[in-house]
Amino acid sequence: MILRVRACGFLYRLVGRLREMGIVMRYVLVAVLGLLFSSCATQATMTIYSQPPGAYITEIGTEMALGIAPVVSYYNESALRANRSDAQGCYLIKGFEAQWVSGARAASTEAIRLCKGTTNNYIWTITRNSDDPGLDKDLQFALQIQTLLTQQQQAQAAQDAAAAALIGAFSAAQQADAPMRCRSYSVGNTVQTNCK
Repeated sequence: MILRVRACGFLYRLVGRLREMGIVMRYVLVAVLGLLFSSCATQATMTIYSQPPGAYITEIGTEMALGIAPVVSYYNESALRANRSDAQGCYLIKGFEAQWVSGARAASTEAIRLCKGTTNNYIWTITRNSDDPGLDKDLQFALQIQTLLTQQQQAQAAQDAAAAALIGAFSAAQQADAPMRCRSYSVGNTVQTNCK
């Protein structure tokens, strides 16, 4: 299950990179991804946020590192069905722990119930106790993360604009290289030529 969950997560990240690829490569990759995604269509996702943002998230019990919040965890349908918790159709997954740069920690419940099915997107937020020391450090780190995300979005927008300009130039070049069809006919002592 872990291999499939990681592979599906990789596929979702790969789709995000389609903008950076050439047009022919996109079509080839989309066809291949269509086949591969068919095996990922039956999974649930859990997006874990922290308040304030920027906590390091791990899974309770396994200590598996998920990264800096917000993070997404993927759950295979067959694994969820093996962990059915009750007659209401809910599934159990392991909970999450958050640690901020100040050292403050907070956690979800040890097990989280997913009650909307096996293919939905779930959201969980872990909130830091404001009475724990070092809140100013954590808020400063959250601000740094927000600044970095803004810069990344601006850089992506610039890349998208450059790619659009390149595609526009490529299209114009293709039109310039397109064969012209000309038709000539004589009118008196002159030859008239019309090209399209």
